[in-house]
Amino acid sequence: MIPLPRVLVAVAVGVLSLPALMTRPPATAQEAAWRQLGFRASGPRAPWRPGAVVAIVRYVRIPAGRKTVADKSLDKGQRRLLAQGSDGLRVERAPAKIGQDGTVRRLRPTSRLRRRPRPATLAVGTLPVHYLMRAGVTYRYTQRLRLVATAYNASYAQNGPWGATAALNGMPLQRGMVAVDPSVIPLGTRLYVDGYGPALAADTGSAIVGDRIDLYYDRSALETASFGIRTLNVYVLGPATS
Repeated sequence: MIPLPRVLVAVAVGVLSLPALMTRPPATAQEAAWRQLGFRASGPRAPWRPGAVVAIVRYVRIPAGRKTVADKSLDKGQRRLLAQGSDGLRVERAPAKIGQDGTVRRLRPTSRLRRRPRPATLAVGTLPVHYLMRAGVTYRYTQRLRLVATAYNASYAQNGPWGATAALNGMPLQRGMVAVDPSVIPLGTRLYVDGYGPALAADTGSAIVGDRIDLYYDRSALETASFGIRTLNVYVLGPATS
């Protein structure tokens, strides 16, 4: 975008010459008319003819401004520029007519919008952000859930004919993978489970419906069963910050 001067001056009739400013009184009626129009210089090089119409033309920049839209995918306080704005331009013309005796009669001014401003579009994050400190690591989380937790292992009894593979990617289950209801926690979501640690929503189960979570352990069936049923805090994470 090319910057424009705040005010430009042009005359419709005659060729202008603008030397140094003058402090002496006007010597002629034409020079007096020139000063009456607001030009404190020597005036046009060629004399104005009676009946000539001159004008002050101003080019006024209209700031682009900006508009904001809410973005649930951005953390609260974060912003992202979606579209660059551009300034508008308005042309204001103040004409005047030179009388037979050199006096000036101002005519009706006009204003024309040459270019409309286009505001910049800014996305503003609305996703709430909180911080959790565990074992010297700070996790950024966006939601805390209270879920009923159970535990399972790689046994056939707990996995059926599909085996101990993750529903998310078909990879073998390992500690840190948990089973969830995808309508509550989408598969692939990073989590922190109190008493368990960092986790990945990677699996599902026919009994894991609603506010439930099943934690995978590399343990025997007896050790897994000893976990029992607990209600735990589960944090939906953003990226770890340290």
